[in-house]
Amino acid sequence: MNAPAPAIWSAALQRFNLLPSHSLHASRAALLPGHASAAAWLAQPAGARHWHQRWSQLLLQRLQQDAQPVPDLAHPALPLALASPALLQGTARHAGLLLLGKNLRHRIARTEVREAQDAVGHAALHWVCSRGAALHPGLAEPLPWLAQGLAEGADQLGAGLLAQSWHDAPAPLRLRADWKLPLDAESPACREASGMAPAQARQLCLQTLTFLEPEWLSSFPSIH
Repeated sequence: MNAPAPAIWSAALQRFNLLPSHSLHASRAALLPGHASAAAWLAQPAGARHWHQRWSQLLLQRLQQDAQPVPDLAHPALPLALASPALLQGTARHAGLLLLGKNLRHRIARTEVREAQDAVGHAALHWVCSRGAALHPGLAEPLPWLAQGLAEGADQLGAGLLAQSWHDAPAPLRLRADWKLPLDAESPACREASGMAPAQARQLCLQTLTFLEPEWLSSFPSIH
């Protein structure tokens, strides 16, 4: 009789707990001693394993008493915290676009619509304009975020929303998850830009994740 296949989150949970350097955001590379000189070693599997074990050990030492592993899937933010860097970036982009949705849905000039499509893609823009209002009305004052560019503003807003989504989680989860985001995402100015409480931010991020990767989300019992 064949053994059951491991849940798709099991390997991600192990990496999250024991090898956080694998998903450390590039803006936090200063936390990794020797990172600049390790590129050649990282191209080789054995070298990459050595460096990531060393770096992860140093990162976990930074957590001190909060270095204990996350033991289970009890916290509802875990599907977000365990997401791959690519999926987390996609979630940040789309969630940030939801917060900018009021402005995007008011764009009717062809040139403005084309500029938005060029910046974030037709599919993302269509989703926000056709379904986004049901998820979030959009920020009333989005211009400070749009001033840096649509994609850049969405990415920053979305990263802050993710940081807010697990801000009420126990420290072993929250601190590891923050490492996966840009350095400024956990700052109060970015994290609280949506005006949402953690549970509200989490719900919006999970709804975004449902759109992007429903199979990943469906494997977590904590959200059912």
